[in-house]
Amino acid sequence: MSTEAPEPAPAPEAAPALEAAPAPESAAPPGELRPTGRPNARLRQTVRDMLLSLAVVLAAIAVIMVLTWRPTPDPVRVIDPVPALSLARAQADYPVLYPEDLDSAWRPTSARWEITPASEPDPAWHVGFVTPEDAYAQLGQSATDDPSYVAGQVGPAEPAGEWEGWLRYDSAEQRALVRVEGGVTVVVSGTAPWPTLQLLAERLSPTASPG
Repeated sequence: MSTEAPEPAPAPEAAPALEAAPAPESAAPPGELRPTGRPNARLRQTVRDMLLSLAVVLAAIAVIMVLTWRPTPDPVRVIDPVPALSLARAQADYPVLYPEDLDSAWRPTSARWEITPASEPDPAWHVGFVTPEDAYAQLGQSATDDPSYVAGQVGPAEPAGEWEGWLRYDSAEQRALVRVEGGVTVVVSGTAPWPTLQLLAERLSPTASPG
C-alpha cells in the first residue's frame, strides 16, 4: 500500500501594510503667535479709527488756537504822571517842570515825587519816557546841592562841553544835559539820541501838563 505524503498547507497571506497617519501639528507654545496667512481686517479697521480720531482732536485744537490767539501786547506799561506832578507842584518851593506838546509817541512809564538817598532831605521830581524811537529819556529835578544827585542822574557819562546853557555829559551807554539855576538842578538824560534829549530839554515848562 502506497502512502502519499500530505501536501503542505498553503502559507497564510501577509496582512496588508497600514499607511502611517500624518502626525498632528504640534501645538504652539504659550505666547507664540503663528501667522494664519489671512489678513486681519479688524486690526486694519482699528488703526484707521485711531488715526481718524487723532485727526479730529488735532483739528479741534487748531480751531481753538485760532479763536483764542491774540497779538502780543505792547510791553511798555504807560502810566498817568498827573498825580505825582500835581503833588510835586503843590509841595515844591520852585517851578516843577514838565515837557509840553509831546505827541503820543512819547509814552510816560514812571513818575514820582519823593526823597531819595541822593536828594535827602529834599524831594526829587522824576518822570521817565519811552521815546518815539523806543529809547529812554527822563527828567530829574531837585533843590539838593549834593553832587551825588547829578552823578546818579548822568550815570557813566562824562563831561563833554556845553549846549545852549546846558552842560553835556556823554558815553556809549547814556547821554545827559545838566543845568543848575536858582539852586535847582535839572537833568535830562537817557539812552535816546542827542536830538531827542535836546527836544525834551527845549520843551520843559513850569505850566505844562500831561496830555
